[in-house]
Amino acid sequence: METSAAGVARHYGARSSGGILDGWLVDHADAGAVPELALAGLAAAATGTLMTDVPTTARIAAAALSLVDRLP
Repeated sequence: METSAAGVARHYGARSSGGILDGWLVDHADAGAVPELALAGLAAAATGTLMTDVPTTARIAAAALSLVDRLP
């Protein structure tokens, strides 16, 4: 299995095509994978994902909720 954000997402797959994921939040370092993930049927977004403190963790949670709002 490819050990990248896109590779792991493809491994688990989109639920719309028999997988288990509806969306995938990736780190800014993997932002280039977002279009590829969309082609694989996943809602995807990039944000900082390192939870260093409460405000940062809240921002990540907000990004995840925003991603959920984009799901069909």
